[in-house]
Amino acid sequence: MTCTITSHCIGCQRCLSECPTGAIATNGTQLWIDPDRCNHCEGHFSVPQCWSVCPTNEGCQPYITEAVAVAIHQAQTNSVDYWERWFSQYNRIITRLKAKRESDYWRHWFDSYTHSLEHLKATYARRPDAALVP
Repeated sequence: MTCTITSHCIGCQRCLSECPTGAIATNGTQLWIDPDRCNHCEGHFSVPQCWSVCPTNEGCQPYITEAVAVAIHQAQTNSVDYWERWFSQYNRIITRLKAKRESDYWRHWFDSYTHSLEHLKATYARRPDAALVP
């Protein structure tokens, strides 16, 4: 992928000295990037240096072909579809879990636990100095 100088360039020429591959050239009034030399600063920096030093942040941008623009649009569309599918699946699972009947095991456990707590509360109410742990 290569970068390109956009119409937002103000001609400050900061990018000239920052380009590690020397892909940026000027004729004194206009800047351009040689696509054969520009490698998007791969192997040198994590972001293109022409973009990072640009005072407008828009004077130098990655060059996007129509095919890349279509791929970006599809990725964004698929992302929305992904989340719609995810939440749909989530809602189905939650509905099934809520509709599921309680098992006898958990009902027995809950009743036993409640009975133990009621017993502790009654014991503590009669003797405030009694320990809460049986």
